[in-house]
Amino acid sequence: MMQTYTAVNLVLDFCVIGILILGIWLFRKPFLAKYGNMAAAAALACAAVLVITRNGIAHPGIVLFCLVAGAVPGYWVAKKITMIQIPAMVAFQHGAGGIAAFFLSLAELLRGAQHLGAMNEISGLLGLAIGSLTFSGSMIAGGKLSGKLGQTPTILPNHTRLVMANLGTMVVLIMAAFYAPAEAGLVFYLLIIGLSILFGILFSIRIGGADMPVLISFLNATAGVAAAFCGMIIENQLLIACGATVAASGSILTHVMCKAMNRSLFHVFVPEKTPEKAPKKPTPGPTADHDTPVPGADYDTAARAGLQPTAAQPAGETENAEPDPFEKAADLARNARTVIIVPGYGMAVAQAQFDVIDLSNLLAVMGKQVIFAIHPVAGRMPGHMNVLLAEAGVDYDMLAEMDEVNPRFSDTDLCLVIGACDVVNPAAMETDGSPISGMPILRTHEARHVICCNLDDKPGYSGVENTLYQNSNTLMLLGNAKQTIRQLADTLSGEAEGAPGVHTDPAALDDPAVRQEQNPLDTAVTKLVSAKKIIVIPGYGMALAQAQFKVLELTDLLASRGADVTFAIHPVAGRMPGHMNVLLAEAEVDYDKLVEMDDINPKFSQTDAVIVFGACDVVNPAAMEIDGSPISGMPILKAHEAKTVIVCNFDAKPGYSGVENTLYNNPKTIMLIGDALATARDLTAALKKRP
Repeated sequence: MMQTYTAVNLVLDFCVIGILILGIWLFRKPFLAKYGNMAAAAALACAAVLVITRNGIAHPGIVLFCLVAGAVPGYWVAKKITMIQIPAMVAFQHGAGGIAAFFLSLAELLRGAQHLGAMNEISGLLGLAIGSLTFSGSMIAGGKLSGKLGQTPTILPNHTRLVMANLGTMVVLIMAAFYAPAEAGLVFYLLIIGLSILFGILFSIRIGGADMPVLISFLNATAGVAAAFCGMIIENQLLIACGATVAASGSILTHVMCKAMNRSLFHVFVPEKTPEKAPKKPTPGPTADHDTPVPGADYDTAARAGLQPTAAQPAGETENAEPDPFEKAADLARNARTVIIVPGYGMAVAQAQFDVIDLSNLLAVMGKQVIFAIHPVAGRMPGHMNVLLAEAGVDYDMLAEMDEVNPRFSDTDLCLVIGACDVVNPAAMETDGSPISGMPILRTHEARHVICCNLDDKPGYSGVENTLYQNSNTLMLLGNAKQTIRQLADTLSGEAEGAPGVHTDPAALDDPAVRQEQNPLDTAVTKLVSAKKIIVIPGYGMALAQAQFKVLELTDLLASRGADVTFAIHPVAGRMPGHMNVLLAEAEVDYDKLVEMDDINPKFSQTDAVIVFGACDVVNPAAMEIDGSPISGMPILKAHEAKTVIVCNFDAKPGYSGVENTLYNNPKTIMLIGDALATARDLTAALKKRP
């Protein structure tokens, strides 16, 4: 009977752990994250019910009072908290987890450490220490993030020695408490608590600025470790598993944040030397307060300072005054085909995310290709920008991480920086010995034009002057981001409909001259919207980009709009027989949609649009047109016979045969050059915006 009871308990424990792991697994996709939260919360609720059922409640009145005392203010805070306050609240929650572990460990040790097993007592002492330092460190972090404490690092004389001496003394006291007699235990516990709280303060106060996400992630891990030790002292498998899971996820996140900062965790908490501010580069032209007019200043200097030329110029020159900087910004947006938006903490402070999304939608309607570039440590906690943009309803496919988006800046017409500073500061690569030296940044300075919508042109939290602001291709629109973005959107609002170069009539796009003017992505989408029969041709480039899942999403979207979509499979597409079939099967493409070359070739001439993803030689008409080449006489997929061909290839260079692809020069062909995954994502996002 006892064995059956134990087996049932284990099964229930594993079920709860499984639900918790499922919740964490759901966090990997932004649109599934809310369900992950619900699953994790359900797992913890089930765990609490199991613990109460198995152990009973000695004083239910006290437990009920505590539940109400915690739930009421917790609900009130959750309702009142704004997105800008989320990082501070997360830090506070880590502290709450730490103090809970501290109290549980202390209660178990005081109840009778002499009766505990050696492993239980050691776990209790470690839970006591780690819970205490997690609490004090989290309170410091929360104070910094909420602005109650100075957000810059505080470095004390001999700071590292103080931290190491504190840590060493804690270790000695923990060992002494383990061997001390029971009547002396309380004294040792109080000393451990005091030193642990001091340790949490010492290592947290010298963290600030861009390193705050690292601190938040680290405290998340220590809270999980403390909880796991509590589970060990009371021998509760659920608490051990949940704590270990939190500790593992926090540790992984800490590693990711350190990698984003290009530094080791040790050097985040123990700097090699006191950070020095980078020397300020001289700013060309006159300087002035942001609200002070600059008499006689030229337009570029005034515009970069976010100012308007004033009437203090000689009479007769008033009519020749340069346009308002917002007009120049609007002109840059009108002429841009590709736009990358970089959100930062200033956007969060101004609560401008909804206005930013409105502006991005406006740019998309104007035919621009728009994406968001997300730096891992933008904001004050990991994922801060993703959460803000998700709150505003951004399409998740429009979010690109740093490593993915950095190669695209050099081919981008316009980069719009909103409230970001350190994460776009070229000084991180240009200056040694500064707090951000060596930190990977978003390479916004490589874009053809940059518009910075920041509150001012002062340094960010690192204290390092941002050299991006002095670049000749940078336009500064200083002021509250919410107001700045609204004003820019108002200036552009007349361009959304009937703008020159933006055509929505598919017939008009049959004119090569019109198509030359049109944004290729917008042209392709317009053709796809009107297409009834579409053939997709996958190639090795799709395999390299791992784009098959996004291609399936695109084809499903086209099918939902009434198009008949099939896949054309060339026998030698890929690097082994059946390569494309396997890739598409992995993405769960309906097998009935896969058509071999001999069956599909007669259908191309009746096809409205062909989309080529990463294929070259297998669709190259030169195989039939040119003798003596490596592919002469090779059967190909006759994509060139379709009414429209959309080529989504990495570049327009020849394939492995070295033979120029004449399909690329066909007047019916629309070239969308770039990574196949990104192109498929852009096509999908643009199609979703079309009625």
